[in-house]
Amino acid sequence: MQTFATKVITQAAVAAGLPAENVIALVKKDNLTIQRPRIEIQFLPEKLTRTGRKLGVSREKVKGPDGEEKLRLVRKRELYVVEQAVNVNVLAEDPAWLERFSYAFVAALPRGGNDSRGNWVKVLAQKAAFYRPPDKRVGDEVIEVFSRVNRLYTLTFTGRITAEETEELITSHTINSIIKT
Repeated sequence: MQTFATKVITQAAVAAGLPAENVIALVKKDNLTIQRPRIEIQFLPEKLTRTGRKLGVSREKVKGPDGEEKLRLVRKRELYVVEQAVNVNVLAEDPAWLERFSYAFVAALPRGGNDSRGNWVKVLAQKAAFYRPPDKRVGDEVIEVFSRVNRLYTLTFTGRITAEETEELITSHTINSIIKT
């Protein structure tokens, strides 16, 4: 799920105008050597909910070891629903750029997509918080060395853990009966 989430966030950031190399994992401390604007990603704990519901049933034809076609029943079951919360922190120096980028970033997020196992994962942007450090004043004057702003998004990726059960089907049968009188 984390690989899928990182890919989706990176694609949305690139579509909004940020280079892919500026999407990084959360750093311990902000410093001047890390380039702005950038996105820092932090994965929060996953929430698992046991379901066990049936998703689908299909029949497949499979060739056996003797070359004969056999029919097989495949049941796909959802074992768990997984909710992965992700904090996406967009750090910038220009408030106007941050406003334009934020709108484009959220607009570029897809409704969802298929993960590496082919299961649908829903993408939802839930919260956004803008932050600007307080002004440093000397008398009536504001001293601004660095203008730093950021917007923190909370995204939720909802997917599932599935399993397939297979069962061989009997397609034909012959009844041999001998009746003696």
